[in-house]
Amino acid sequence: MMDASWIDCLLIGYSHHTSPFTGSLQKGTADNRLLLRFQVKGTCRVEINDETHVVQPGDLIIRKPGEYYRLVVESNKDADVSQPIESADYYLSCSGVWAQQWCSRNDFPSKVHLDTAEDFLALWRKLIYEKRNIHGDNAEMMDALIKVLCLTIERHVRKRMAAASRPELNIPYKMKQYLEKHATDPLTLTHIAERYGISVSTASHLFKQAFGQSPMRYVIEIRLSIASERILYSDMKLEDIAEASGFRSYPYFSRAFRNHFHTSPSKYRVRNQLRKVENP
Repeated sequence: MMDASWIDCLLIGYSHHTSPFTGSLQKGTADNRLLLRFQVKGTCRVEINDETHVVQPGDLIIRKPGEYYRLVVESNKDADVSQPIESADYYLSCSGVWAQQWCSRNDFPSKVHLDTAEDFLALWRKLIYEKRNIHGDNAEMMDALIKVLCLTIERHVRKRMAAASRPELNIPYKMKQYLEKHATDPLTLTHIAERYGISVSTASHLFKQAFGQSPMRYVIEIRLSIASERILYSDMKLEDIAEASGFRSYPYFSRAFRNHFHTSPSKYRVRNQLRKVENP
């Protein structure tokens, strides 16, 4: 028997609309459902109480228990050219004392845009899998995963709200995302600082304060990680790997690799090939 702190998962899944759709939840104290909805593709419109939100990819909708909710998927009437209807999202509807307490302690807005979502999307997919696993005794697993999902969302939203109140706090996280996306491109600290309208010293200070190392040191670590994978899982020449991983000089790559992995790229490849032979 479940205790009062357990969460009852009512609905969870992934929806993809390519034709007009409308759905709603009525306002009232009898409705104790928490609804979470994360947009991953296309757009739609959501009404919560007296607010109307245009929802785009990356937007999280939080419908608290008792609130009026209406989802509308339709074509964009304001667009000059008719475009196909498309809206896709992950959704979770649940109830229980814990869910109500989570809502009560977090006075979150109804819509929050989240830049980084992969960690809680992985949780969402795991929940969908467990919900479909009708032959497994997974009630405790479902309860734990929903709580972790809610707490992960709470962390993201609080970080987002803190960044909105102090814009300078958001810069290092945007820098980090940019560096991860463009690590193999030619990068300089001057270029990175100019991108965010700050000085080189400020860029370095903010990044180091947030992540404990300089931006360029972080870039080198990403490049070395990419290079090590290519050494292990490809037949590319080491010189080509160095260039493809963002290093414009093989001697510099070799020194950086040796300092990080305590061996040369060539010995790293040979050593790991031997391990594969010994442990097939």
